Amino acid sequence: MTTLKTLTEKASELGKEAKESVEELGRSAGDRLEKARYKTGDALHAAASSVRTTADRLDATAAHIEGHGLQKIALRHPKLSLAAAVAVGFFAKFFVGQTVRLVRKCV
Repeated sequence: MTTLKTLTEKASELGKEAKESVEELGRSAGDRLEKARYKTGDALHAAASSVRTTADRLDATAAHIEGHGLQKIALRHPKLSLAAAVAVGFFAKFFVGQTVRLVRKCV
């Protein structure tokens, strides 16, 4: 009988250990998910901030152009206008690329 009792106690102890291991695994996975959620939220906030900043700059540029007439500026300063167009294109490509990398990094 002692052997049966010993086996029962061992099985009970192993069951408790397995239960504790599973609970710890669940807590650990939950913690990792929580951290990933916050990192993703922070990255999206950063991307939104960049978008707002860019939108504000574009809005200011649009207001300036509306006030001065883009054609007049382009005719008076063709080289500067071409350089500005190239710069805006590079900036847009860089911004979109950074945003995509930032979102991919968080996902």
